[in-house]
Amino acid sequence: MKKIFAITFICSILSISTVFAKNITVLLNNTAIAYTQQPMLKNNTTCVPMKQTAEALGATVSWNVPTKTAIARKENIIVSVCENSKTLIITKGETTNRITMPTPAYIENGTMFVPLRPLLNAFETNMTWDSSTNTAKIENTNSFFTEKIEQKTLKNKDDIIVWEAKLYYPELKGESEAISKINQVILNDIQSSLSAMGNEIAPDDINTDLYNMLPYTLDCTYNITYLDENTISLLLDYYEFTGGAHGMPYRQAYTFDLKTGNQLQLKDILNVENVEKKTKNAFKNNITQYPESYFNGATETVDSEYFEYDFYIQPNEIILFTQAYLLEPYANHFQPTIISKSEIQNILNINI
Repeated sequence: MKKIFAITFICSILSISTVFAKNITVLLNNTAIAYTQQPMLKNNTTCVPMKQTAEALGATVSWNVPTKTAIARKENIIVSVCENSKTLIITKGETTNRITMPTPAYIENGTMFVPLRPLLNAFETNMTWDSSTNTAKIENTNSFFTEKIEQKTLKNKDDIIVWEAKLYYPELKGESEAISKINQVILNDIQSSLSAMGNEIAPDDINTDLYNMLPYTLDCTYNITYLDENTISLLLDYYEFTGGAHGMPYRQAYTFDLKTGNQLQLKDILNVENVEKKTKNAFKNNITQYPESYFNGATETVDSEYFEYDFYIQPNEIILFTQAYLLEPYANHFQPTIISKSEIQNILNINI
């Protein structure tokens, strides 16, 4: 009798789990996307059918059979992902960026599933999550900013272009003093990065034969990760290639108060006496939970004096990260350490 009860209990749990998975709703312009296969919760991440989601956003989707790669195209944006990969590849014009997703893409019943938020970010679209109804509400943030670009090329003595830089970044719309202040901070950082990295290049020292195969480049793309009437959080993702097997990524994160234009630090967001201790503990807990994603000795690095990190906001969570090679190998760069709103509800100074 006990055995029958146990089996019934387990089946009930599985049934409840399935119901929750099928209860996820994705709204676009307040209309639910009619999925033929329902979104699912995988590793605490909302995953959706890539084809139907991208098509709802106005993209066309194709499938590369040999590589098991889904490719979505919308205007000048191309987004691709392979089965079992955590890397979402985004090409905008001539600029390519790679985003590390919280869980790998996977195929179920012949359909490619991907984490929803990174896919939306790739198409420059934001969303909010209502945990009480398991509903993702997709919002287009393009109306709040204009896309800008800073470009630069370097030529050698033979007048051959050996280095090209294209840095895309957002300029917020509005005439307030706060908006102007925010735009100036972003522009200054873009121009400083362009100048600093360009000054590292010695054009006449670059082998033009090699350059013809592997051009030297500096790219920058951006993502608006959070936006409400009071706060904006965004990322600038740089990718510099100067030869070798791959380039070097660098991520700059910003969170601004839209009323004052001030850039917020974690100490402004969390009302806690020792912010550093709390964030370091979050990193160490993540390392313990996902040791395969980190270097051996990563915990000791967190406790070292040269440990540095940054953060950005997504709806209902704060994301902590470090630059490439500090805690994790290249394949796992920008590994997210997530602090959920439920963990810090009582010490939050702002709403997220």
